[in-house]
Amino acid sequence: GNIGAPVRAEATFRQFLPRITADYQVTPNNLLYAVYAEGQKPGGFNGPAAIAVGRSTFGAEDVTSYEVGSKNTFMNGALLVNLALFHNQIKGYQLTQPVEVINPPLAPQQVSAINNAGDVRVNGLEFEMVIRPVRELTLTANYALADSRFRNGTDENQGVLNDVADNGLVDCSTGDQLPNIAGCQSRFGDITGKRLPRAPVHTVFVDLDYRRDIGNSGWQAFAGINAYLLSSSFAQVHNLAETGDSVISDVRLGAQNDRFRGQFYVRNLFDEDAVNQLIRYADANRDLRRNFIAGLRPPRRFGVIAEVRF
Repeated sequence: GNIGAPVRAEATFRQFLPRITADYQVTPNNLLYAVYAEGQKPGGFNGPAAIAVGRSTFGAEDVTSYEVGSKNTFMNGALLVNLALFHNQIKGYQLTQPVEVINPPLAPQQVSAINNAGDVRVNGLEFEMVIRPVRELTLTANYALADSRFRNGTDENQGVLNDVADNGLVDCSTGDQLPNIAGCQSRFGDITGKRLPRAPVHTVFVDLDYRRDIGNSGWQAFAGINAYLLSSSFAQVHNLAETGDSVISDVRLGAQNDRFRGQFYVRNLFDEDAVNQLIRYADANRDLRRNFIAGLRPPRRFGVIAEVRF
């Protein structure tokens, strides 16, 4: 078969990436720290179809990160509490975006290409706690906040959405992005203030574990329950379609010794049905109309695990 004409693209990426850490041991059980770091996700090359329409390479994604935090143990080690606050500045955020190619007399084509969509800021915190009020019981709790928004940037498909908002037609009513080229290319849309796609703001995990020796038999019984809470995230940078919040809870009950372990479990106890992932795409079989692919979450399920250690 025909493999098509060869394509060629070149790019070079160089970056100095410093990292500075300072910490202060307030007491043997309490530590304060601060970190400044720079990082880079190198640029790269798009596929032949994107190269053919002038989207051959994309630039590096650079991040500048600031973090302060504290690590602590209390109650003779029975309580652990860690807290971190961070602020990240990202330049040239890499985002896979569909690019519509108008090439008369051929039908419009949809090409996926990685672009540097704009600059992003991320403010957040991470909190971790582990407490053992008695020897048999352990409570673990984690909370993460990541508020990520574009500080500036434009998006081709946001421009199309803006264009069709008045009369449902792509007629460059908001302006022509490429006025010197025949045809109408909607002016790219501003995405300042939009949240990053597929990036939940809140994540919570809580686990309660109980263990107790069964007499002097060498066996230990255990039981536990946990919950994982995830806030809704958007499918794309337009922030129109989202997954919905979800709460997943699992329970476990079993016994173990040095060689054997048996466990009964229930996964997704409350039968949460919010989708795992949501992706928007252009349906080539329907005039490039937009559609969605949703990753369905597994329903409630039961099971038994038996293990033998050698």
